[in-house]
Amino acid sequence: MREVGAAIAFPVGLFVFSRLSLFLIARVSLVLETRLYRPPFKYPGLAGLEAFCWWDCGWYTGIAQAGYTRAQATNFFPLLPLLGRMVHELTGLSIPVALVGIAQVAGLLALVVLHRLFRELEGEEEARTALLLFTAYPFAFFHSAGYPESLMVLLTALAVALSLRGRHGWAGLSLGVAGLARHLSLLAGFSLLYQQLRSRGGGVRALLHRDVLALLIPPLLTSLYFLYLWRTFGDPQLWWKVRAQGWGGAWAGLGDWLRGKWAPEVGLYVVVSCIPGVGALLLLRQRRWWVLAAFALPLMLVLWTVGLVGLGRYSAAVWPAFLPLGAWLARRPALRDPIILGCALFQGMLVYFFVHSYPIN
Repeated sequence: MREVGAAIAFPVGLFVFSRLSLFLIARVSLVLETRLYRPPFKYPGLAGLEAFCWWDCGWYTGIAQAGYTRAQATNFFPLLPLLGRMVHELTGLSIPVALVGIAQVAGLLALVVLHRLFRELEGEEEARTALLLFTAYPFAFFHSAGYPESLMVLLTALAVALSLRGRHGWAGLSLGVAGLARHLSLLAGFSLLYQQLRSRGGGVRALLHRDVLALLIPPLLTSLYFLYLWRTFGDPQLWWKVRAQGWGGAWAGLGDWLRGKWAPEVGLYVVVSCIPGVGALLLLRQRRWWVLAAFALPLMLVLWTVGLVGLGRYSAAVWPAFLPLGAWLARRPALRDPIILGCALFQGMLVYFFVHSYPIN
């Protein structure tokens, strides 16, 4: 028991410190300045956890309350609102607070899983630095908001960790559930495939092993949502088709950004996304990191292609990219603390904007 406590002490301590800091910034800033960027234009009373339920969190709240009553809502996958509804029914908490609470639990577990995974791949000091950088990343505060990013990080990291241990069925199950949180989670299937091929020496014969069937679990589980859309709306592809109904910017990419005029915050997303983008490329430097590169590189390419307006929070979920960055900083202590502190301060500014309902989403 003592060994388990020692193993999780760092990620748990980091979680507690980071979340207390975020909630303190939110509460103090909203006490000092109650004006909001959009209706109701003034925060009603002192800020609680509900201050982290803006923008898309409102969509998840509506789905948790009434289900998928509008076609546009199908763009949001069902795991988070389903869990929010369950927590609301069991505890009596408001749905916004339930959604934010779920993000905290998932965020804590994600840090524990990532710490162990990074430590096994690289070492304790590198794992700690990578976790610090991951937590301080300017848009990492979305892992504390009523969004599915923390669930995506937890479940994809768990899937990769299970795959590395040869537990391919459980890895597929974890990734399948992740797909119900955010469909881009399924790109981690490349990591699962790579690990299976590597563990059996590669080649065609490796693809004939029975464990390869576990790779079918993620798309099958995620397709349950498409089956629901077919039964409810008569169209299993509705979530994809509604992207043209007011979600155009969310499906834009770097090419659209270069050709058009976008709000200033979008340019910020693009610049900051270069941090995990570089980290994803650095995963190619070490063969032992390739299992993570198989997920991080396709994910960054997809985000840069079709994730422009949400690129800030989306890129915060590219957790593999922070291992090589952490390993690099761990060998340069003179740079480590200033860089991590600078990222954390930048994140604090973005938290101020987010809880005051500025368009940081």
